Amino acid sequence: MRTRHGDISHGDTIRFPKMEPAPRPEWASPIEIGVHARSFFSALPEQPTREVLQALHSDPELLAFLKRHAIGRLEFSGQVPKANWLGTYAADSRDLVVNSFRSAETYGREFYPPELPSVSAAGRNLVQAMQRSLYHEIGHHILERLPAQVLDQVAAQCRSRQASPVSIRARKNPLEYFSETFAAYRFEDSLADKDPAGYYMIEAILRLAWKK
Repeated sequence: MRTRHGDISHGDTIRFPKMEPAPRPEWASPIEIGVHARSFFSALPEQPTREVLQALHSDPELLAFLKRHAIGRLEFSGQVPKANWLGTYAADSRDLVVNSFRSAETYGREFYPPELPSVSAAGRNLVQAMQRSLYHEIGHHILERLPAQVLDQVAAQCRSRQASPVSIRARKNPLEYFSETFAAYRFEDSLADKDPAGYYMIEAILRLAWKK
């Protein structure tokens, strides 16, 4: 079953064999190598790799943004600095890694902000958790392409009484607040109720980003 955001429901825990990331440009759709990203590597089998990327099929404005502001190496693997990291984004290279071997304890939770470690934890399974982490890291990429004053606005919003961070991670700093709220905007229909100010902040920033 697909949701309107492109999620694919598999039910309970999914486990995949650990493999080294290999170049998989033929699996990257709708990402086009040389257009939206410099390269694509995956340590997952073909089906779950494609399913993680399925979320982007229903996001033409984001794909258009990535066509104008391509990321570097996009990778699904366990090659993150620490095993408990969910993903990384390097501003200098624009390289983006989503942890594809995170433990089952890091997802399958209710979208309940006071206790939610990260928005990706609200994914029902590994594929959905990775989709949310992918959007989180793309959120960092979006902010990097926008004027510095946008981050100042996010920081002011984060400090305001109107902000209701959607996860524990979102409380960390303005960068995490934006990226977590961006992921929730794409995957959680109740964001407007959980953090109304954050919802409208994301809408305003995306209107700016989609024109850049």
